[in-house]
Amino acid sequence: MPEATWQVIAARYGTLETTLGDAYYRWSAYGEPDGPARLDYYFWVLRNDHETILVDTGFDPDAGRRRGRTVLIEPAEAMARLGVIRDTVSRVVLTHLHYDHTGNLAAYPDAELLVPALELDFWLGPMGQRGQFAHHVEEADLDVLRTAIQDGRVRSLVGGEEIADGVRVIHLGGHSPGQMAVSTPGALLASDAVHFYDELEHERPFAVIADLADMYEAYDTVREVAGGAPIVPGHDPAVMDRYPRIADFAVEIR
Repeated sequence: MPEATWQVIAARYGTLETTLGDAYYRWSAYGEPDGPARLDYYFWVLRNDHETILVDTGFDPDAGRRRGRTVLIEPAEAMARLGVIRDTVSRVVLTHLHYDHTGNLAAYPDAELLVPALELDFWLGPMGQRGQFAHHVEEADLDVLRTAIQDGRVRSLVGGEEIADGVRVIHLGGHSPGQMAVSTPGALLASDAVHFYDELEHERPFAVIADLADMYEAYDTVREVAGGAPIVPGHDPAVMDRYPRIADFAVEIR
């Protein structure tokens, strides 16, 4: 039986002007001068004739602004313009639980939430409350997740599961303990296992690290799993230039 045909969309909703020294782990070790860098913030949509799966939900606009991020379009508006509304979303995949991937969950009170088991254990446990870790999450987002767990709407993932026809999740630790990527028939959505194309091509780890060795191993796994399919990093502005625009804030991954 042929695999289902999925439309894969990357939607850019926010941005941050920063520096190479802040974006990359120990940038000074490369012996190159510091310079400007930019992070763009995305969520992703998978849909076919039968269902719509939302991959991450972006940051809450107020939380993003408080953290110095520029909101280009509020995620809820972007989703609505793409036709991603409460009644059309059957499932939400959270690749990890950092704040810029878990805001706006309350907009989908009936959707099943697919969450890495390691992420649940870590961020809802005592280690996730330590200062340098806790900075990367929003407690309000975790509260929404706790309620969803109580309501029986959360399915925990260990990696390797096929969550829909031709769509599989892969555990890629390093950036966050339970970080996952989403493999589709046409592309690998790396999420934050790979922030930038340059990060993967030159193996220059991003600044936010839970385990450096795991991050390097994730690069190897990304290449292996993707094969010759496109790899879509989680924060690279170039994503908007490499694929056809379907809206001023969104591209279709082909």
